[in-house]
Amino acid sequence: MKMYIKIISVILAIVLIVGFFVPSLVLNGTVFAKESPGNSTIGGIAVEGLNKEEILQILRDAVEKWQETPLIISGGGTEQELDAHDVQFDIEQVVSQFEELSKKPWFAFWESKRTVQLPIPVIAGVNTKKAVKSNSQWKTEETIARILNQAGNLGSHQINAELVDVSSLENERIAFQISDIPKNVDNLEGLLDTLNNQLIAPNQKMSLLQLLGEQANTVHTETLNFIASMVYSTILQTDYAIVERHAQAVPPSYLQQGLEAEVNVVLAKDLQFVNTSAQLSKLKATIEGNQLKIEIWSAEKDKEVTVRVTKDKIVRPRIIARYSDELAAGQEKIEQEGQEGVRIEIYRSIRVNGGSSEEQLVSRDYYSPINRIVVRSSRKLEASESVVTDQQKTATDSDLQMDLDGNGLPDANTSATEQKQDGPEIVYGYYDKGGNFVQTSP
Repeated sequence: MKMYIKIISVILAIVLIVGFFVPSLVLNGTVFAKESPGNSTIGGIAVEGLNKEEILQILRDAVEKWQETPLIISGGGTEQELDAHDVQFDIEQVVSQFEELSKKPWFAFWESKRTVQLPIPVIAGVNTKKAVKSNSQWKTEETIARILNQAGNLGSHQINAELVDVSSLENERIAFQISDIPKNVDNLEGLLDTLNNQLIAPNQKMSLLQLLGEQANTVHTETLNFIASMVYSTILQTDYAIVERHAQAVPPSYLQQGLEAEVNVVLAKDLQFVNTSAQLSKLKATIEGNQLKIEIWSAEKDKEVTVRVTKDKIVRPRIIARYSDELAAGQEKIEQEGQEGVRIEIYRSIRVNGGSSEEQLVSRDYYSPINRIVVRSSRKLEASESVVTDQQKTATDSDLQMDLDGNGLPDANTSATEQKQDGPEIVYGYYDKGGNFVQTSP
């Protein structure tokens, strides 16, 4: 009998210990605490003393009101506005959880009623995830977690994004271009402030006009083209895919033919590219003296890229003859010197970790020749003064009235196709609007 009483006493003692200490150890530090001060809440909304249906209704109203205000995610100098309706709330689940947790265990009959404080379970929608992921300066998972935490407690709509640690991105320079700044370039500093330290995320299409934003409307075309050309010629030195690029009609003085680019806000001409590597990179744009330097940095340089520029075809200028009675008989003068046209091909080869590489054609650009314009006297020579040069013999009146390129000027007869030894093909003619080369007859 005494042994039985001892066993009963031990069991009661254990029950008392468990009932007093275990709830405190388990519940304190979690979503609710035993005998916590204040009212029970769900998502920050007081639900003390309400039944299940009342709690459901008050939470639905609170969530609906909270979703009326958009979310503002900011960090790293950028900001995005998100529709709060894209965050999905599970009110039924949290109310069931609340009922379960607010019950007192049978062995803790001496406890006062428990205070329960729960966030509402939430799920980020597709648009929210896409918007956060699109910003290369934000850590995707961590930033979404902050959004869900704020939403679950129906808290502030202003959310600070978790920023990516970019300190390791300047370990190795993978590409760069430097050039003198042309005299007609203006307000360059404002554009560089926008571009400098811009992160280039993997598999994300980048648009130069979008990066520049309103800054693109504050400068003239020459400045935009200079920036675009410098960025493009740097991108060529990487394995990035070129999505959109337009050549300038006239090659600029600051870069080799074929390496330039043109952008135009009105005509929607843009420079777009995609970082096809698995590494996050950083674009740096700085001025050193009178030179602009564009660089791309990354944590590691795992590819060797070679760019080759070649002249595929040289187009000789033609002689355009004009007549004037202001010149003495037999006289002529050069009104415009000719300049040959050229078709340029750009090739790029990418070698990964010392392996094999394959050369690919990136672009083919054509720069029209500048015709040589000769002004000749329209006055007739006297019989004793008649002198006909070899050059004049090769251009009859009928030939001079031909207008093959449609520029409104008469064309002069030209010679046949030539071929430089170990060099590009040399031809006479022009490219029509369809991109087809029209060779003139000898």
